[in-house]
Amino acid sequence: MRPARLTATEVDAWLARRPSWRLVEGHLVREWHVASHREAAQLVLDQVAIADRLDHHPVVTLTYLDLRFELWTHDRGGLTALDLAYADALEDLLAERSNS
Repeated sequence: MRPARLTATEVDAWLARRPSWRLVEGHLVREWHVASHREAAQLVLDQVAIADRLDHHPVVTLTYLDLRFELWTHDRGGLTALDLAYADALEDLLAERSNS
């Protein structure tokens, strides 16, 4: 069973803990600038494991050195716990990459 939509209060509380994410037209958005196109492409590949594990797939846009991740739960017409779980896992992946 797919999770229910989150309330605005729940989303706001999560965003307060994750300042690198923003809300754009009801979608969670994270933009990331990297040093090389190869690094950007590798991040796109690496996030597939997160998406497959959660069975939740973001819209990913790659433009040379810039990545944009956009999340919302299509079949719920808004944000759910799946979006927050994906975003948290992506932040962990980005932190690992920054530390290596």
